Amino acid sequence: MIANETVNLQNISIQSDEVTINEKDRHLTFKNNIKIQIENYIIEGSKALLSQKDEKLEVSGNPTSIQSTDIDGEAEVLVIHPNKSIDLIGNAKLKKNGSLITSNLITYQINSNE
Repeated sequence: MIANETVNLQNISIQSDEVTINEKDRHLTFKNNIKIQIENYIIEGSKALLSQKDEKLEVSGNPTSIQSTDIDGEAEVLVIHPNKSIDLIGNAKLKKNGSLITSNLITYQINSNE
């Protein structure tokens, strides 16, 4: 299936060039030019897997990025959980309020009062 549309899943908007549905494993695979919007956060990558069974959205890229007016980050993989917690995994960098954090794993909570 080739799609150039936006898919809305519980206040998450996902755009990609290609979408594959796997009903047996209960997941969607997105490929190429992925742009995900969660509130005012934009996540970009090259491949994403939305798993209903595992209840997570995993985005990979070279690197994958997350941006908003407050933060600028990147990692090899971003994992978005239903509670809007985001794990930045592998060569993770997160810049917020002029401070830069680097680690192999950074967990960021969207809508937290940090």
